[in-house]
Amino acid sequence: MSWYKHWFADELYMDLYAHRDAAEARQAIDLFERVTGTISGGSRSPLLDLACGTGRHAFELARRGYTVMAADLSPTLLSAAARKTQRYRDRLSLVRADMRRLPFGACFAAVLQLFTAFGYFRTDAANEAVVAGVRAVLPTDGWYMLDFLNAADVARTLEARTEQHTAHGRVVQERAIRNGRVEKRIRISGDGREEEFTESVRLYTLADFNGMFSRNGFAMAEVFGSYEGAVFRDTSPRCIMFARTV
Repeated sequence: MSWYKHWFADELYMDLYAHRDAAEARQAIDLFERVTGTISGGSRSPLLDLACGTGRHAFELARRGYTVMAADLSPTLLSAAARKTQRYRDRLSLVRADMRRLPFGACFAAVLQLFTAFGYFRTDAANEAVVAGVRAVLPTDGWYMLDFLNAADVARTLEARTEQHTAHGRVVQERAIRNGRVEKRIRISGDGREEEFTESVRLYTLADFNGMFSRNGFAMAEVFGSYEGAVFRDTSPRCIMFARTV
């Protein structure tokens, strides 16, 4: 089984990333609106929250009046999102989909792919297929917001090992960069449970993304280094890109 199918199916994933909360989602959507100011809620085609997870960004978009399609491959994460959708059921839909094979036509005003939901696949061709698929669901002048790790900052600041105690037990995370990927081993123990998960994300640089965008019908419009909209630098915590279709 692919690492992401195994790891994203476990509730521990949601617990470990619980600090990525609604406040952070609001910052990301504030930045989206700042850059794509011509997209006003309810007046254009819907937006796609790709690899939506438990839906925090989709909920924030719906709260602001946008019509949103939220897609993810994980039934576990979609179920968690579904438990929260009743308030926005008139303008928020959930769908299970593989990001490499999107079951949509060119019907969205923008695609948002946030919190490092990229680089999961083993080959560059498979990862670039995601960019090609996003282009296929956008018209000319559509927006693509892609929020990724800053590879240079990860290489500089990566913690080799951390340990914490959660409701699930003792969790040890070990990290390393191998063959251009940041690899994480997550081990949980306690209450009779011994289990191990992995994460593996290809460390693409801004230059890599510029190449992928150019080859697939996008032009880079803006790049930021944080959700607050800071200038992108080698030391920035994030690489938040806005591209437009051409």
